Amino acid sequence: MKENKTVLNKILSAIGIALCVVFGLMLVFNITIIIKGLVKPDTPPTVFGFAPLIVKSGSMSSDVVHRLDSSEIVDMTAEQIKAIKPGDKVDSMMGSLRLTNVVQSVHTPDDGDLYFFVERPAPDHIEVGDLIFAKKTDTASLKVGDIISFMEGTSVVTHRIIGINNANGLSFVTKGDANNAEDTDPVPADKVVGVFKGRIPVLGDFIFFLQKPLGMAIFIGVPVVAFIAFDIIRRQRSAKKGDKKQDEMEKELEKLRALAKEQEEKKAAEEAAAKAKSAEDEKAALMAELERLRAQVGEKKD
Repeated sequence: MKENKTVLNKILSAIGIALCVVFGLMLVFNITIIIKGLVKPDTPPTVFGFAPLIVKSGSMSSDVVHRLDSSEIVDMTAEQIKAIKPGDKVDSMMGSLRLTNVVQSVHTPDDGDLYFFVERPAPDHIEVGDLIFAKKTDTASLKVGDIISFMEGTSVVTHRIIGINNANGLSFVTKGDANNAEDTDPVPADKVVGVFKGRIPVLGDFIFFLQKPLGMAIFIGVPVVAFIAFDIIRRQRSAKKGDKKQDEMEKELEKLRALAKEQEEKKAAEEAAAKAKSAEDEKAALMAELERLRAQVGEKKD
């Protein structure tokens, strides 16, 4: 039982330390982002070369159905297009980017021109509420298909490159995966914040909440309250252990005192018995001596 409590205390201590470390790192991260954002409000703040960005738009979501006209399908004959059924995969072009479409439904209007509703699943899709990371990169190394974050006025937009222009300086034609048309204006190279490197689902909404006064209050208050509560519980447990140990020591001391008293009484009894026996022996010796003397006196009379 005692060993189980010790293991539980170690586990709770480890969990408490881990939570403090996690909250501490997140607090440092959040404060760094806020300070850098205040110092340079026109550019996204970076941490270790990465710009963390909160996604507020669904323009890069893969959970969107698109209309695809038969004329947009590439590398298929008219007969093959007529044979398309739900579940089939067909390719189309968006600028210089080749897209893979999964057919959801087939439609034949009165004029006979087929069209399809399709989905475009992408492994690098981005959803609303995600926290994404864009890394500063050499814009000359960017290629069609890359996802980039770029400045559009005072906002940051994250879209996919579907074309590259070099006519009047390097620029990029971009489009959101969920949008039906490409972005209106090409993106100059100097407006590129970085290339998309990854995302953490839903964490963006949490970070956005933490940047608000209520979120900051909770974020700072919860660890402080948790630490205080943990310290109080730890002190109470220590005090109880100390009281219990003191009670055990007092009980042990009482046992020792009782044992010492018992031994003293036993010793006194033994001494008293020895004295009594010695007195009896002495008395017996005196009686024997008295009898001997009486015997001698009787013999002299005779």
